[in-house]
Amino acid sequence: MTGTMLRRLAAFLALFALIPVSAESATRGFPSLAKRPIESRDRTAPAPVAVQPAAQDAELAAQVETLGRQAAEGDAAFQKDLVAGRGAVAAARGAAPSSEAWVSGQMAISALDSVRYDSVAALAGLDTLYVGRQDATDGARVSADLATIVPVRARVASLVDAQNDALDALRTSLRQP
Repeated sequence: MTGTMLRRLAAFLALFALIPVSAESATRGFPSLAKRPIESRDRTAPAPVAVQPAAQDAELAAQVETLGRQAAEGDAAFQKDLVAGRGAVAAARGAAPSSEAWVSGQMAISALDSVRYDSVAALAGLDTLYVGRQDATDGARVSADLATIVPVRARVASLVDAQNDALDALRTSLRQP
């Protein structure tokens, strides 16, 4: 019998706990069900016309082509030196830090890092052009300029990423001091 009484008392007290919630919701306004401006717009109005890109900027295209060529030449030099660098690092694998073989491996990695400067500088130049051309107020000009920059920038970024991966693999194969 006392169990039943306790349950009834708990249910009664729970009702009192809910009174503040219902009182708060009565003072708060609910959103209006009236039509909003977007619901009453003219649906027969023509859709906005897509921006037609402007003609390609010849000066920009030449700049982008030069930077793309610079990156390709830098990558070719990197790939050529990568074979020798891998050999030096393979000889240093397992060598104690500060040993002659280990230092030779570190020097090979440093040489590879400096050889790829042209590729990284070309990517930085393309990034600068990309960001700078987005600030134009003419949408057609922006669209045309980005259509010129984006494919070359993506190609150069993938070259630099591959170089980073190769260098990271070489660095992790050497013991750390």
